[in-house]
Amino acid sequence: MFDVIDAIGSGNKKDPNMRNVEAEMIRSHELCLKISSKKPTDPDYKSLLEELFQCEIDDSVAIVSPFYCDCGCRMTIGKNIIINKGATILSPGKVVIEDNVLIGPEVKIVTVDHDLYDRHNLLHFGKVTIKENAWICIGSIICPGVTIGKNAVVAAGSVVTKDVPDNTLVAGNPAKVKKHLFE
Repeated sequence: MFDVIDAIGSGNKKDPNMRNVEAEMIRSHELCLKISSKKPTDPDYKSLLEELFQCEIDDSVAIVSPFYCDCGCRMTIGKNIIINKGATILSPGKVVIEDNVLIGPEVKIVTVDHDLYDRHNLLHFGKVTIKENAWICIGSIICPGVTIGKNAVVAAGSVVTKDVPDNTLVAGNPAKVKKHLFE
């Protein structure tokens, strides 16, 4: 049988950070397969999401399958959230999504990275926070340790490696402030 942990490299089993999340990764992977095989209108859909995130999900939250999250218990999701199809959230470092956030299709949110010098044995985790009313556009990548500010917009295809200030639009690779909003 295929082992999720083997897929990321057996050397990582030496990392104490990985030992703490292995069981959660397997649990979340199995639930994401179930979620992704269902339509969001399926009566079981919301209960599977609640099982994945291990909390009650507000009726205003819409997560469109396919959806993948490797550590559901390490995520906090507010109200009036839309996560569009194809989103991948690697969350062993924790992800907080505040109220009124839009996340476009094929967005990647990552909270884990390999060590530059010991990449087969050590991982680094960094929390990602997406503040109220932010909009992450299609195909963007949010890297570990980043905070997306309140009312911020991340333009399509951007790679966010540093915090995004409130009320700004960022774009590019790496993403840079292109415009101040609401002034």
